[in-house]
Amino acid sequence: MSRSLRVTPWVTLAVAVILLIAATAASLFWGSRSIDPGTVATVLGRLPGILTGQDSGAGADMDTAVVLNRIPRTVTAVLVGAALAAAGAGMQGVSRNPLGDPGLLGLSSGAAAGVVLALGWLGAHSSWQIALAALIGCTVAAGLVFGLSQIGGGAPTPIGLTLSGAAVNAGFVAVTSAVVLTNQAVLERYRYWNVGSVSRTDTGDLATAAPLVLIGVALLLAGASGLNAMALGDELAHGLGVDLGVQRGLVFVGIVVLAGSATAIAGPIAFVGLLVPHAIRRVVGGDYRWLIVLSLLLGPALLLVADTLGRVVAPPQEIYVGITTVVLGVPVLLALLRRRRGVTL
Repeated sequence: MSRSLRVTPWVTLAVAVILLIAATAASLFWGSRSIDPGTVATVLGRLPGILTGQDSGAGADMDTAVVLNRIPRTVTAVLVGAALAAAGAGMQGVSRNPLGDPGLLGLSSGAAAGVVLALGWLGAHSSWQIALAALIGCTVAAGLVFGLSQIGGGAPTPIGLTLSGAAVNAGFVAVTSAVVLTNQAVLERYRYWNVGSVSRTDTGDLATAAPLVLIGVALLLAGASGLNAMALGDELAHGLGVDLGVQRGLVFVGIVVLAGSATAIAGPIAFVGLLVPHAIRRVVGGDYRWLIVLSLLLGPALLLVADTLGRVVAPPQEIYVGITTVVLGVPVLLALLRRRRGVTL
């Protein structure tokens, strides 16, 4: 029995919105150079004109230039954090595995391998080509994980999924290493992307990723009620009239789209999809409709905080968000797991 304090979902939603707003503001205000709120507000007010070309941005001072540079990375952190956290919640539900996470089960490494192969063999360079390669790699990885977990017959089990995910992850890491070590041009692009960062995206990357994230979220929300039924067991879910094939398919495709698009624009970022749903479940329980919605808010908040910390701890140098997320996530996750003591999904 969990000793966690349960809070009304609506209260948690309000808190999550406040945290996301605060994290977004911090991302725009703070970094190696701090910007006052008035300057940020002025730049945001000019942003529509700058984007449409009606405002050339002429006469911009250094503070304005810094804010304009931080806006894309802030939007990227919101998209990637929402995608990874929601994908983690969906993965934990469809696999009934508390360790379900795009990174731990090999989906992120599959997406990374797809991107590297596209860069090295196909000469991919545009945002949509890289996103497509990531989605294909993520799909292959997910198919392998679920396929290998069912060897010997029967439905996938949490242990089977964990073991097959570890094997698939190792395999794709080996493929990626083999490509980058034999192709200097790919290595130069990959070594920065592989760390996990939200600082190198532009409007083209965001325009490609945003529709994919919206599609993935819609698919997950469509399958959320099915995830609640699956948590009761397949037989009982069938008895309730749930079409498990359709519901699993919706969630499965949603996870692939979210994990693939997030990896394409930011590289592999660990622990967001594992940590955020765990923390939310301790507060509001196991209703996946709330888990997914709250993950869409708290995932970005976590990634924004991690990115901001990476910019302020050692200025003017920057610690990539893929590193700060691990530094923040590991102790928190260990504390959550220690306090769960046998609580099931």
